[in-house]
Amino acid sequence: MGMNSTEEKIREIAREVSKATEPVIKEAKKVAEPYFKDFKGKAEPVYSEVKTKAEPYLKDIKEKAEPYIAKAKEKTAPAAKTVKETSQKAVKVAKEMNQDLSAKAAKYTCKEEVFVQYSQHEIKTSDIIERAKKDYINKGHKAASIKEIQVYIKPSDSAAYYVVNHTDTGKVEF
Repeated sequence: MGMNSTEEKIREIAREVSKATEPVIKEAKKVAEPYFKDFKGKAEPVYSEVKTKAEPYLKDIKEKAEPYIAKAKEKTAPAAKTVKETSQKAVKVAKEMNQDLSAKAAKYTCKEEVFVQYSQHEIKTSDIIERAKKDYINKGHKAASIKEIQVYIKPSDSAAYYVVNHTDTGKVEF
């Protein structure tokens, strides 16, 4: 009930202030800008009086609310701590994932070329792999059936030998 009577007193003071300042506001609207400072001087005592009258009530409200605020903080502290810890973990995981993705992206965006040089010849290994795949397909197999391919380059034979899916073998000349 103390809270309601405090609210009622504040509302009563607000009504009194409203009534007291009404003529001042009307006068301010009529008076031109050069007289604004004069208006401020007239309003200041009214404002000070309202502030002085309202201070004890505001203090009373604040004091009555403090235990509730403290309880709310106390009850929410574990949740706030959990949110903070979870957020920190999420940031750490996000950083690690970003580094992981950056490394994977670099792996896939990095242009790699391997050449085998012997005698007067130079062979690009990716070309040999493609020739081995074409040879395998030309033997009646489907390109989609190639799951794995190993290629063995043997410069002394001027050829590369391949094994597809650990079973089928073949040979391509340079």
